[in-house]
Amino acid sequence: MGFDDITELTSETSIGDVYIRILNLENGLLLLFSEKEQYRLGISAVAIPPGQGRSEPTSTALFTMGLDTTLVRTIAERIASWTSNTCMVVSGITKLNRDVMMELLTFLRDHLVA
Repeated sequence: MGFDDITELTSETSIGDVYIRILNLENGLLLLFSEKEQYRLGISAVAIPPGQGRSEPTSTALFTMGLDTTLVRTIAERIASWTSNTCMVVSGITKLNRDVMMELLTFLRDHLVA
C-alpha cells in the first residue's frame, strides 16, 4: 500500500471539524473518523454490500456501546452500498449523534460516489 491509497479529508460539522482518513484496500475500504488530528481506536463496524439474495448491506459492530454503535453501523452500511465494497469504519468521535452522522454521510457521498 502506497500513500496514493490513502485519502485525508476534513468535514465541517455541527460539533466542529471531523478528520477522515480513507484507506483503499485490495478487498474494501477502511475509514477512520476523529475529532482530533490524532486517530484512535473506537466504536467499529464492518459492512458488506448488498449481494445475492440480500437487498440491504449486512453489518456487525465491535467495541459496542449503545446508540453510537447503530450510527457507526449505518455509516458503514451506506458506504458499502454506495461503493459495492466491504467497508470498515472506526469512529473516534465522542459526540456522535444522528445529525452528525447525516452530515458525514452527505459529505462522504460527494467524495465516494462518482
